[in-house]
Amino acid sequence: MVAVVSCNHFPDDERIYHKQVKSLLNAGYGVSYFTRSDHVLDLSDRALTHENFSTNMSLSVFIERVIHSIKLNSEIQHIQIHETDLLPLFKKIKHSSPHIYTIYDVHENMESLYRTFSNRSKPVKEILIKVRNYNEKRYLQFVDQIILANPPMGIESYPTKSTTIIENFPKIENLDQSNSNKKGIENSIIYHGHLAQERGIEDLISAMKYVIESIPSASLSLVGTFRTEDFENKTKNLIVKLGLESSITILNQVPHSEIWPMIKEHKVGVVPFRRTPLTEENTPTKLFEMMICGLEIVVSDLPPAQHFLSDSVHWCEPENVQSISNSIINACNMQGNRVNVKKNLELIQQRYNWERRQDDYLALFIDQ
Repeated sequence: MVAVVSCNHFPDDERIYHKQVKSLLNAGYGVSYFTRSDHVLDLSDRALTHENFSTNMSLSVFIERVIHSIKLNSEIQHIQIHETDLLPLFKKIKHSSPHIYTIYDVHENMESLYRTFSNRSKPVKEILIKVRNYNEKRYLQFVDQIILANPPMGIESYPTKSTTIIENFPKIENLDQSNSNKKGIENSIIYHGHLAQERGIEDLISAMKYVIESIPSASLSLVGTFRTEDFENKTKNLIVKLGLESSITILNQVPHSEIWPMIKEHKVGVVPFRRTPLTEENTPTKLFEMMICGLEIVVSDLPPAQHFLSDSVHWCEPENVQSISNSIINACNMQGNRVNVKKNLELIQQRYNWERRQDDYLALFIDQ
């Protein structure tokens, strides 16, 4: 039996629940799933026992509650966690049950995350990163296996011998074979995901003014949640300032299971990320989601995307409005030529799908 623990993700997180937990269940494992979220949802079903706790519960109390439940279940042989904050759980478990195999799933490069979002001065920021890394390394002695969701783009932070890379590729079931000839709205463009400055949203909106001058029927859908209210106001004011109210639609984030038909209604997907420590390290999952949905794709020329793709997307220079607009125009003009789409669908079928990574994931749970 496997215990899966998360303290900061929604219970029905795409990677944790829809891919990993469901893969374990389909392989015949029983799963005890512990989450800490205000997203009220009970996913218990057959071999899955789900316990959700409110975020009003402190992290330390949450960890103690999880440990108590695990100790009551002698069948649990593996524990997988999904946040650095949960590493103290492994220390306590190993002291009482050293036979339990511990797996630490690192979703994002935390150093690059801090460097991108911290408002502190650079010297203070770097000191705090060193403290964070020191604290993490103190607990790695209690970790048997590390999973990385992204191939390292720079210096490797974790011991190679106990680290495996399992990317967050989409499930092949979302591939529509008709996508090579799909019928979406002509000149329709979509960005989905977090709406924030480092995602290049302002650059994309500014680029749309030039796109519409060339292709008047072009439209853009922004689907997601604004990171801050200030950025939301700034974005909406920019749309009004540029006179793009009739060409740009902002839609709230939807459950991941509902995003697929929305993506497929469009012809062009855009990933206009700015160059930041985060975007230079972490692979945008939306890139593969746009591929599997058969879109022509415009993506910032950054190392993570370059690692997976070469000539089947339209590259643009980060933070360069003219480059972004030119690439979008070129992508719109490709709508009668599906060579890029076909290449991307083949890459999804042959390499970039969860089913091809699932065996590597399940292999971690074979009796050690």
